[in-house]
Amino acid sequence: MGFVITVYQHLSPLPTCLLVAVFLLLESSGIPIINTTLLLFTGALAALGRVNLAWLMVVAIGGSTLGACLAYILGRYYGEALLLRLARLLRIDERKVLLAKRGFLRAGGQMIFISRMVPYIRPFACFPAGISSMSFLRFLLAAFSGSVIWCVTMLIVGWELGPRWEIALQLIQAYTLPALCGLLLLAVVYVFVQRKINRYVKMRLGEVEAQAKEEELIEV
Repeated sequence: MGFVITVYQHLSPLPTCLLVAVFLLLESSGIPIINTTLLLFTGALAALGRVNLAWLMVVAIGGSTLGACLAYILGRYYGEALLLRLARLLRIDERKVLLAKRGFLRAGGQMIFISRMVPYIRPFACFPAGISSMSFLRFLLAAFSGSVIWCVTMLIVGWELGPRWEIALQLIQAYTLPALCGLLLLAVVYVFVQRKINRYVKMRLGEVEAQAKEEELIEV
């Protein structure tokens, strides 16, 4: 990314915008390019008058959304076969894969929206939407909304900080991974507790039903 920044410093506004669009498209379609540095830096360039901030927002949002749509299409047409093959290889019951797909459909819109604003997850989050055959319009709305918030926020932060844009980058790099690990731990605890509660409730219901049958037999 350091080489890219050096190149950007010598580019005119049009190539700068085009490269932002290309990098965001590639990153959103599954290529793990961290776009945070690029957005903050180009926002700082806009503050220096090197490029128009509004155009940067347009091309960044457009590239990010198009890349997300490309990932959706790849997942829709090729992802399920690959996923089932991987499940068989790992000896995972295909019924569990189907249940996971149904679960994603229930909360997929919120997951896509949030993932568009989370570094490290952004490049890969749109494939499951295609694999689960989520409604494309629903997917597009979620992906576009999340992309707008992420791109505009990063560009404005870069704009406001100007030459000090690396301060924001350092903070993001320092706290993103610990925050993600914390959220993952909370998710694991939530699933574990929920399963325990469900098992307890089913056990209690079974006991109540058995007791009711015994009382009916006694009355007869």
